Amino acid sequence: MKGHIRKRGNKYCIVIDIGPDPETGKRRQKWFSGYKTKKEAQADVAKKITELNEGTFIEPSKVTLKDYLNHWLEIKSMSIEKSTFACYRAFINQHVIPSIGMVALHKLNVIHIQKCYKTAIDKGIANNSILLMHRILKSALNLAVKQNIISRNPADFAETPKKEKTPIQTWTEEEVKKFLAHSQESRYHIGYLLAITTGMRLGEVLGLRWQDIDFEKHTVTINQTSGHDNKIKKTAKTNSSKRTIPVPNETIEALKKHKILINKEKLRFGSAYLDQDLINCNEFGRIIKRAHFRKSFIRMTHKVGIKEIKFHDLRHTHATLLLKQGVNPKIISERLGHTDISMTLSVYSHVLPNMQEEAVKNFGKSIFG
Repeated sequence: MKGHIRKRGNKYCIVIDIGPDPETGKRRQKWFSGYKTKKEAQADVAKKITELNEGTFIEPSKVTLKDYLNHWLEIKSMSIEKSTFACYRAFINQHVIPSIGMVALHKLNVIHIQKCYKTAIDKGIANNSILLMHRILKSALNLAVKQNIISRNPADFAETPKKEKTPIQTWTEEEVKKFLAHSQESRYHIGYLLAITTGMRLGEVLGLRWQDIDFEKHTVTINQTSGHDNKIKKTAKTNSSKRTIPVPNETIEALKKHKILINKEKLRFGSAYLDQDLINCNEFGRIIKRAHFRKSFIRMTHKVGIKEIKFHDLRHTHATLLLKQGVNPKIISERLGHTDISMTLSVYSHVLPNMQEEAVKNFGKSIFG
């Protein structure tokens, strides 16, 4: 087989001779269009010839959106976390494929995509979930454009619902004190305490090791995390997430007390104990599942008799209490492991108006008495 490039309008095509028709003897050609530049088309000639020779080429008219999304998932699985892959696959299988999966990829248009989102809305799917679905679909179809399977991405033209702002729930100082006082007998008390006094994420709390604690300098360092698949990741979430956080003396003392418990369990269970150096683990040293830890936290809030919040809200509580105490937002940003201070100010903007009022009052008192 031989191929050459032709220009059609503002774009280029690949034309491949696939031999004479066995019945008529007439010359047969295969055309591949949609290339923006001649160089782009030339780079794809060999691939198309190979596909035709090996019989792996599939006519675009036979490729459905379902087929293509499964192909895209295979590609993405090599570059994303297992938990992210599972999330993408779930959204595609539960919401996209049942709605528009059988549409031929080359016929897919914005109306199909809009129908998919409308169906999700009618089922009561949250706006933020539909926005995630849109990002997934847009990313998949962007690759289809790059691979010259389709000429443009119909998801680019779809209207999406507004992002819903989830209100942040936090505890007051009194609620924090009450919770910590009544949860001391819980095995997970040390995890609750670390979250409240450092602002660490759940994965960071569950991935923290004894070697990450500096008992003399009163600091904890985030070097690894527990992923959504309940497996240890030997890296932090982002570069800014890898950080060292000063902690109160009370947290250090609680860690010392907890270490005594862990050492006793190591002796008791001997070879049955899996020593991963984890601070938060079960009695056999194994990692605690995130879902189990969250449920235990919720049960404890009920037992203590205070407002129910999510475990992640302890991170918000830490930041909010520091802001109300007048701590510089830059310091709080560093403690939380935010990429930059603008993220901190955006997330906790609801606290700032009250801080402004308090600052004015304090300024007035200092100047005018």
